[in-house]
Amino acid sequence: MKSRLTKCSIITLLALSTPALFAQEPIDISDADISHMGIVFAPAQATDSTAGARFAATITNSPDSVATLSARYSGVIEQWHLNAGAQVSAGELLATLRSPEILATQNQWIAALSMQENAQFELRKDQALFEQGIISQQRLLQTQTHTEQASFSANSIRAQLALAGFNDTRLNALRENGTGLGSYYLIAPSNSVLSQRLGSVGDYVAQNEPLASLNADGPRWASVHVPGRLATDVSIGQTLSIAGTGETLTLRQKEYVIDSSNQTTELLAQFDANNSFIPGQVVSVVLPPSRQGVLVPDRAVVHNGNSTVVYVRTSAGVQARELDLLSVGADYLAQSGLNAGDMIAIQGSAVLKGIQLGLGSGE
Repeated sequence: MKSRLTKCSIITLLALSTPALFAQEPIDISDADISHMGIVFAPAQATDSTAGARFAATITNSPDSVATLSARYSGVIEQWHLNAGAQVSAGELLATLRSPEILATQNQWIAALSMQENAQFELRKDQALFEQGIISQQRLLQTQTHTEQASFSANSIRAQLALAGFNDTRLNALRENGTGLGSYYLIAPSNSVLSQRLGSVGDYVAQNEPLASLNADGPRWASVHVPGRLATDVSIGQTLSIAGTGETLTLRQKEYVIDSSNQTTELLAQFDANNSFIPGQVVSVVLPPSRQGVLVPDRAVVHNGNSTVVYVRTSAGVQARELDLLSVGADYLAQSGLNAGDMIAIQGSAVLKGIQLGLGSGE
C-alpha cells in the first residue's frame, strides 16, 4: 500500500538525489495533494513597463532647459526680487547685482552709440554730396564701410548688455538718465520655479559663480546609469516606469560611450506627465526587457544543471516544461513555450521536482 506523499519527505530525499529531469513530462498529482503540500499556482503575466531590472535614478530638469543661473560679472548681490519657490515667467527679474566690471561695458556701449550716430550722420551727408556729384563713389563707399563698422561695434556691446539683463526699456533708461549704471540683472530664461537662491543680499559673488537654481516647467526627466551590456538592448522611445508608484517615462537620450570607471552608460528619460518629484531626488527606475514574452518569477524556476524548468498546471495535472529563459532583473523572460495566463507553480516547485524524480512514495 502506497504511503501518503509528504512535503517533508520529498524535500529531504530531493536533497540526496540528483537524477536528470525529463522535460515536458506530465506529473500525476491530485488536487488534494496539491493543496495538502502547499503548492501554489499563479497565472503567468505578459511583460510590461513595470517588469524588469531596477536601477537608481536621479530626477533632473530637462537637459534642454537652464537649471542654474550664474553671475555674469563679479560683484555684490544688491537685491533679490523673488523668494525661493516663486513661479517665474520668461524674462522676469530675479535679482540685481552691482559690479564695477559692468560699468566699463556700459560706458563702451554709450560711446559706441555716439560713434554710430556720428557715422550715420556722415553717411547721410555723403549720400547727398554724391547725388550732387560733389564727392566720388569711392568716398561714399568708405563712409558706408565706416558706418557699418560703427553699427557692428554698438550692436556687439549691446548684445553683451542683453546677456546681463538689459532689455530695450533698461537700455533706454541707462542711456537717458543713467538708471542701472554699475548694475546688472539676473533674468529668468524661461517659465520655471525659482527653487533655490544661492546667495544673500550683500554677498560678494565671483564671475560664473552659481546664483540661482530653477525648476523648469513641464515634466521632469530622470538620469539613470545602467551596465553597458544592458544599454545595447534599450532603444529611444521605450517606456520605463518608477518602481512602486508606477509613473511612466519615455527614453529620450542614450549615451553611446561606456564610462570606463564603472562600465555603465547614461540613459535620460522624460516623464510622460507632471508629478511631485523634485530635481536631485533619487528614485528606482524599472528597465523593462526589450523583447516581448511572458514574465516568469524567480521562485517559479527550478534549475537542473544548465537547464531551467517551470511547472505548469494542465487539465491532466502538472507538466514540467524546460524553457530557454532570459534574465530580466530578479525574474526571467520566456519568449516561447509559455503563454500569458498559463498557471505556473510559484510555491512548492521543489516538491514537484521530487515527485517528478519519483521520490516520496513507496510500498
